[in-house]
Amino acid sequence: MIIEFINKNAFLIASILMCGLMIGYTVAIHRTDRSRNRVFMLLMIITMLSAVCETGKSAVRLAGPGTTVSMVLLDGLEYLHSVFHLLIPLFFCFYVILVNGSHRHMGPGKRVIFFMPCVLMELLILTNPFHQLVYTHDRALVFHGGVGMTASYAVALGYAFLAFFNLIRHRRALAGRRLTTILCFLPVSALGIAAQLLDPAIKSELFSVSLLLLGVMLTLENEDERMDAATGVYNRTTLKQYLDNLFRLGQHYHVIAVRITNYDILMRLSGGRGVDAVMQCVADYLKKECPWYRIFRADATDFMILTDLSCEEVVRLSERIYVRFMDGLYIEDCDKAIAVMILRAAVPEELAAPGNVMLMVDTPIPEKEGKGIICGKRLAYLTRSADLGGALERGLKNGGFSLVFQPVHMHADLEPCGMKALLRLNDPELGALMPGEFIPQAERTGMIQAIGELVLEESCRFLQSGVPEKLGYPMMSMNLSLVQCLQPDFAERVCAILDKYKVVPHRLIFELRRPTSPEDHEVLSRVMKVLRERGIHFSLEDFGAGYANVEAILELGFDVVKINRNILWEAMESEMGRIVLQNSIRMIQELKCAILVEGVESREQVRMLSELAVDFMQGYYFSKPVTKEELEKLAAEGKKIPGTEHFGQVKNG
Repeated sequence: MIIEFINKNAFLIASILMCGLMIGYTVAIHRTDRSRNRVFMLLMIITMLSAVCETGKSAVRLAGPGTTVSMVLLDGLEYLHSVFHLLIPLFFCFYVILVNGSHRHMGPGKRVIFFMPCVLMELLILTNPFHQLVYTHDRALVFHGGVGMTASYAVALGYAFLAFFNLIRHRRALAGRRLTTILCFLPVSALGIAAQLLDPAIKSELFSVSLLLLGVMLTLENEDERMDAATGVYNRTTLKQYLDNLFRLGQHYHVIAVRITNYDILMRLSGGRGVDAVMQCVADYLKKECPWYRIFRADATDFMILTDLSCEEVVRLSERIYVRFMDGLYIEDCDKAIAVMILRAAVPEELAAPGNVMLMVDTPIPEKEGKGIICGKRLAYLTRSADLGGALERGLKNGGFSLVFQPVHMHADLEPCGMKALLRLNDPELGALMPGEFIPQAERTGMIQAIGELVLEESCRFLQSGVPEKLGYPMMSMNLSLVQCLQPDFAERVCAILDKYKVVPHRLIFELRRPTSPEDHEVLSRVMKVLRERGIHFSLEDFGAGYANVEAILELGFDVVKINRNILWEAMESEMGRIVLQNSIRMIQELKCAILVEGVESREQVRMLSELAVDFMQGYYFSKPVTKEELEKLAAEGKKIPGTEHFGQVKNG
């Protein structure tokens, strides 16, 4: 008898075991703190209870058919099973709505409409003993479904269809792989339900539902790939998905960004374990202030809190966080407190797009902002950053970028030797923009590679035209972003462009800033070696920011060192400044590097630099930047670049 019972109820027993294990696992990992988690827990419990009732009905029929006790037990189990069974599609549909966030659009009226069919059907089931419209049992314990049972299946099918429709409509709320997995489990569940409808003896319906719940647990309830392992909060990828979904649904919420400003110091003081230790410490504190699932590790050293609290509550929360860090939050074995900057914004009122919100952690905070919580009008720099991002996109798409060229001269007889290619951006909305403003934005957004290739292509095309050489400026220098140089195929792409325009490599000089990390230093060294073997020269830009520049000269072997204009101007103002300039030049000469001084604007500066025997000079004294079209016209007319006619006065002076 036991073997016969197991054979007939194998699917139901498997369903009970699966649901029991999933419930135990959910409780063990403490994944019951959100509404969606609790609804999923109820869904598993209801499915298991429904399977228990169904198994009990089979046991009653097998043990004692035809007795009064059997009739009472069977009716009672059928009663409970019918109540539980109808709740399964309701809770599954509601769970899907919670997962994709569309429940936020369900006002009181929509909620009533959503729950009403199930409520009416449950009332019909609960009152079945009086009217028997849903089901009856005869003396042989045979089940007979009534019109109410047909109605309950129609309601269940409606909820199932609504869940599927909602899943597809809001598919962007789920990562592709998670959605695909769920969509694969749905047909399996449908086949199991269809099989039992065709042959009630199979009893595969609840087993197929349990399989679907298992798929949900492995995908939607499994947060491992969405979590930051070091801090136990959501990672940056999840943050972006969450933001996209909130904006898509038109939700209003608040953002608090917590940006750690001294992580590098803390890392050194804590013996190299600093970043994870610091981030774990901050995350543990933030979890005390708000639920973990509202916290995101937005960057290596930044957190972001997304909350639907009221304005007053958000203000109080941000102030509590600010005060806590002002009082001093420390990691173990380090006497230096964690320093942070706090930003707060209402979305979409103050930040109108997901990318704008990400700028709260991706954009450097201006030094002028100082301390305090940055909010309101003080967030204007984020809007400017977003505007710059749009200008960059328009510039690449519509040809808004252009190059101008400034002559470079040798100090000996002030003979011309080359040109510096300078990038400009003229945007129809923001007007003329200078590189100092838009290049950092391009580096942050990843557009620097396309912009850098544009500069190299245009410079090589201009060299190929022969105009620079005809004017007496055969060399061409241009700035390179370190971010651009660190791309895996950078050297190959440069060589491909040189070959395309048949440019002799030794006519190019790439100007670079020093790398700040050992990893970047190592990659840049390999790139420079490859390109130097082709004949390209390298110049270290903005010399004068400390010993690290000297280290870069020694280790990376720059051909030219470009002294910052501020050092030259200070040398014209004070004796101390002149001493700094003289010693800098002497040191670079001893390192066997050529010297270029930028910012030369007067005859006195030219004379002083000539006395100090620098190799090259660049600045407004020789010429302001000139467009390609102007240079082509001068070359065609056999004229010099404006400003060069007074060089003889200096030579003879």
